Amino acid sequence: MTTDDELEKIRQKKAQELLEIANQRKQRMEELKQSEQAPPSVEEKDKIALMQFFLVPEAFEYWADLNDNPNKRPTAETIFKNVLYMIKIGFLEEKQITRIGIKRLERDIEGIPPSITIKRKGEKKKTVNSN
Repeated sequence: MTTDDELEKIRQKKAQELLEIANQRKQRMEELKQSEQAPPSVEEKDKIALMQFFLVPEAFEYWADLNDNPNKRPTAETIFKNVLYMIKIGFLEEKQITRIGIKRLERDIEGIPPSITIKRKGEKKKTVNSN
């Protein structure tokens, strides 16, 4: 065998390896696209059932609205993680979280400071921030 034949075999082998790698990447990308289009998993159903159990109905509706809003979804995920933590440490034994509790968690997560609004007869509203 001459060196030209050997080089050609090496080139063909390398080209075949590169084609296999490209096909594997293409297959992975297709799998990722399919998983993104898949319906909500069982985990999502479990999350919803857990939140329904530990939140009063009004609070669950508020959390579900947050979870459905794409801009507020990270906040809803963090609220869910906080509720899980409270369950884990035993804080929610025989208790349910109210809508006010969910709103408070939301404000804490988003960094919105507490504020007090004062309205008197004949005066305009005054907002007093505690910061």
